[in-house]
Amino acid sequence: MRKPNWKSRYASNLEEAIELCADHAADKLRRPAKVMADLMGVELKTYYRWLAETSMPLNRLRQFEAFSGASFISDYLCLAHGDKVVIRIASGKKADHTDLADIHASFADAMSLLVRFYQHGESLDETVAALTCTLSKLAYQRENISKSGVPELALFGGDA
Repeated sequence: MRKPNWKSRYASNLEEAIELCADHAADKLRRPAKVMADLMGVELKTYYRWLAETSMPLNRLRQFEAFSGASFISDYLCLAHGDKVVIRIASGKKADHTDLADIHASFADAMSLLVRFYQHGESLDETVAALTCTLSKLAYQRENISKSGVPELALFGGDA
């Protein structure tokens, strides 16, 4: 089975965002539901209820994202209005050929989905997600080039 590419995933609704965070915690950080509930200081049944009902208290969202190692909920809440793009903060490090190939593949995927959408009206959510991902990657590289003269230290660096 193919591993998910967590960097290019975006949620299309709040339920999916919470599910992606929980999946990221279990898959990438090896933190199943019981561990997450313990870290958050709640009972397992409360944690499961929050996931099932998509009703996690607002004061627990940042904690949940921090322990899951992903920010899908915050990203979704920023993107939900439709007039904003979430950009990861660039560090000014030189991009290698795999980064540029990833951007190219993302752009090609987004363009093919855009053509199919305009021709056949199919996969609205998938097309929006692909375009958002491509715009974010290009904006990241724009900032990366701007900061290339003065790169930052990777004090808290880590890939989510």
